[in-house]
Amino acid sequence: MDTKIINVLVTGVGSELAFGIIKALKLSSLNIKIYGVDVYPEVVGKNWCDEFYQVSYASDIVGYEKDLRKIINDKNIEILIPSVDQEFVFLAKIKHSLFIDYNCHVLINEIDEINLFNDKWFAHLWFKKNQIGSPETFLTESFNDNSINGDEFIIKPRTGGGSRNIFKFSSLKELNSLKEVVPNPIIQTILLPDNEEYTATVFQTKKNELNSILFRRTLKFGMTNTAEVVDDKNLKNFVEDIVRKSNLLGSNNIQFRNTQDGPKLLEINPRFSGTVGIRANFGFNDVEYWIKDVLNLPQDFPKINIKKGFVLRFMEEQYHFI
Repeated sequence: MDTKIINVLVTGVGSELAFGIIKALKLSSLNIKIYGVDVYPEVVGKNWCDEFYQVSYASDIVGYEKDLRKIINDKNIEILIPSVDQEFVFLAKIKHSLFIDYNCHVLINEIDEINLFNDKWFAHLWFKKNQIGSPETFLTESFNDNSINGDEFIIKPRTGGGSRNIFKFSSLKELNSLKEVVPNPIIQTILLPDNEEYTATVFQTKKNELNSILFRRTLKFGMTNTAEVVDDKNLKNFVEDIVRKSNLLGSNNIQFRNTQDGPKLLEINPRFSGTVGIRANFGFNDVEYWIKDVLNLPQDFPKINIKKGFVLRFMEEQYHFI
């Protein structure tokens, strides 16, 4: 282990994504001190960090930035890792300022990439432009009786990550009721088979070196429930070619289904994803890779020894008796 201590700040340590990030940090070969922040004073991740601070809501841009800057300056934070959707755009906008002022690296893609892939309609247009197979996609205002040809569809939010607020429908009547509960939605045809759902992570260094890990998965409550490591050269080439066509760097989540017509891209999340801790346990620690990449630390990349196996997720509690 490197003896130099690297101070890392993780935001939103009450979030599921932060739990995975912290797990990956603890599995890293680097000597890391973990600082955590959250808007609430008592969250699970607080007890996983070396130091914890309560901060303003990200919606309070002035207060939130002031709180972060104070911690970064006072604690000599070298790495900032965001974990909350509401922060990504704002931190992408100020990431260069934080580096200039404090030599702090924010592990997030550039704002143009964040905006492109956070909007699933704009992302769909990019998929078509780059000839990447994907499901037929509609805006709700262009969807009508002629769109339904016996197919099943899903409706989901146009922006934001995760697999929540996704519903199936097969009629305009069902669609009209779902439009009331799904914010700013888009519509996609359902890709089959159901048991060929994949989540992959592609990591790209600033020298454009690439590697990836793929899981065949099942979902429960909108999150990965079971996941099995898959070693498939064709699928690996599929997800890595997608990133090559983009301007993405660092860790990027690729969700797709492997259909009878080949793999079809569902969405790209240009950030760490919820399986980040799982990946680290299988030997693909993209949190460590990104830290080493921005700090110019030596790493044996892209040679990665990924373990074979599968994972079962479950819920747990943390008790504090008074």
